Amino acid sequence: MWEDISRPWQLAFIEAWNAYCNGSIPIGSVLTNSSGEVVYRGRNRIYDDSAPINQICSNRLAHAEMNVLLQVCNEESKLLPNYTLYTTTEPCVLCFGAIVMSGIRRVRFASTDSLAGGANLNTSNNSFILSRNIDVQCEDNTLGSIQKVLRTDYLLRQQDKDRAEKLLTYEINDYPQAVELGRRWHMSDKLLKAKQSGAGINTIVNEICNEIN
Repeated sequence: MWEDISRPWQLAFIEAWNAYCNGSIPIGSVLTNSSGEVVYRGRNRIYDDSAPINQICSNRLAHAEMNVLLQVCNEESKLLPNYTLYTTTEPCVLCFGAIVMSGIRRVRFASTDSLAGGANLNTSNNSFILSRNIDVQCEDNTLGSIQKVLRTDYLLRQQDKDRAEKLLTYEINDYPQAVELGRRWHMSDKLLKAKQSGAGINTIVNEICNEIN
């Protein structure tokens, strides 16, 4: 349930929902300092027409993690080894590369991405990546299921049917219940109606948890 989710994850999912409501891919990310306080927030803005200062939009590189990391100035980057990056989806190869170069040493993600996920690069034979000693972990399945419900509806709503179905084949093995729920919610326009009514992600998360658990 929403109240059981830690604050960094709550804010990351708020960002993901904002991305969905603005027509971009529903992925959100936050960065916490050594005290666990959220210091930067970002979301996917690939299809957005505007972005806050130090963030990007209307570009295929406008990923949630990128929009978080771009806010960190050179001086503060010295502190990044003690910071933690949270993201609602496994960082892709682009974002994992940015994580490596930024100096972040701790990453947590909610859902896996068997198509474009780059977490496996952390165990590659690349000596530079290995020297960074980055702690990358996927969180519990409930968080991943929340993300996949949003993604399933998004794909079915934004992509043509054949492409959406092809992309969902990469999701269904790890999150079968979430994909099925996303399909049902898409058919009933549940998330679209939630967006139109101004519902918060907290309400949506509670409904997902009730349906899946």
